[in-house]
Amino acid sequence: MMEHKGTVQLTSERLILRQFSMQDAEAMYRNWASDNAVTRYLTWPSYQNAGTAVSTLKDWTGRYSDPSFYQWAIVLKDHPEEPIGSISVVNDIDDVIRNAEIGYCIGRKWWGQGITAEALKIVMDFLFDEVGVNKVSARHDVNNPASGKVMMKCGMQYEGTLRQAAKNNQGVCDIRCYGLLANERQ
Repeated sequence: MMEHKGTVQLTSERLILRQFSMQDAEAMYRNWASDNAVTRYLTWPSYQNAGTAVSTLKDWTGRYSDPSFYQWAIVLKDHPEEPIGSISVVNDIDDVIRNAEIGYCIGRKWWGQGITAEALKIVMDFLFDEVGVNKVSARHDVNNPASGKVMMKCGMQYEGTLRQAAKNNQGVCDIRCYGLLANERQ
């Protein structure tokens, strides 16, 4: 049985995952959304100005009242006012099979520090323990193996490669799929 709880604040040793606010637009633009290296394998293009971040945040903040909407700002505990990335349930949770697909991105300055894996682990635990999902899944462009390493670090298992199955800023691409079932958690 699932019980949607919405984007509630989550914490770990180094991180706070919180709702975005309109005050986050400049940091979002500066820290990751305008960086072509960050958006290279994403489905949305780099922002050309902070106005795009404002529009995005208007949409997200307007949806926080929906208990089935999950979109977190990733912030460091020692700088809670400055988001460095985002993590979310990228498609609506399938309430029948209880699957949640996660997507994430983080500013280049914070790559290689285990922050994304820490954020993913917090979200996975919340979705399994609090929301009641049966499966958490994620996928990445085959040319972005660093994203797959994050998934594996969090216990997800490789489930297969779908050929020419998605489109991102590099064009049509092959994607590697990962997942973890509730009964496989350690």
